[in-house]
Amino acid sequence: MKLRFATLLAAATWAAAACGQPASTGGEQFLVIGASEASAQRIAVRAQQLAKASGRPGLVLQVGDCGDARRLFAWSAAVTSSAAEAQQALAQLQRSAPDAYVKRCKVRPGSLLALRVPAVDPSIARVPAQVVNWSEEDRISAVVPLGGTGSAVLVRRYEAAPDDPLEGRRTRVALASGGGELVTLAEDCSGASQFVRGGSWLAFACDTEQAADHVLHTVRAFDDSGVPGGTLPRCRTPAITASGMLACQGEEVDAAGQLKLTPRSLKLAPR
Repeated sequence: MKLRFATLLAAATWAAAACGQPASTGGEQFLVIGASEASAQRIAVRAQQLAKASGRPGLVLQVGDCGDARRLFAWSAAVTSSAAEAQQALAQLQRSAPDAYVKRCKVRPGSLLALRVPAVDPSIARVPAQVVNWSEEDRISAVVPLGGTGSAVLVRRYEAAPDDPLEGRRTRVALASGGGELVTLAEDCSGASQFVRGGSWLAFACDTEQAADHVLHTVRAFDDSGVPGGTLPRCRTPAITASGMLACQGEEVDAAGQLKLTPRSLKLAPR
């Protein structure tokens, strides 16, 4: 019997429960906004404060997921399809956030908001002020469309670790099916990129090593249920062939610091 890795992504489960909505809810929604910020770090801290004061975990979102042109983050105490429910939640929230208001939102399909995944993970509030290598993008989660066959969700988060060269930067990779269910594929995949689909398989690359001036990768493949199908270390540009092979360009750095690429492949097989 195949071991299934169909664990729901913790952030999405938390967000959906907090907002009273199932994951992957699009269309017109009403957002009960308690705060907005242009900075991912500031909204993470503000969300933490408001969640504690109001007793509502809420959800951090990007207003672009409602079609707004502004690059702005907001913390919403509730997301609902009912205007009346939104007004009730607003009245409660205004006890701790007097400037709170209701925003009508036409949720962009396939967005983080549609999936009920926080645009800024709650852990980002704990990023130390003295970090030097974090960028704004390191604090923001993202969706990678997979050509009409679902999407990959990159949850960028912080994990405290002493003497960590990445200063706690972590990226969880999950697969979102058409129904909105999120299946965790990798708890940590630095620089997750190069996503490619082939039949029921998904492959992508993670940054895993530094050799001379070159970043080396590990290519990983999973089936639609999250079961691993194969791993190729020191490889890039994955492809999945019609015959069920995982192919990539093997990476090797010579003594002179030159990168050499050599074709590699393995047969995909669920484990």
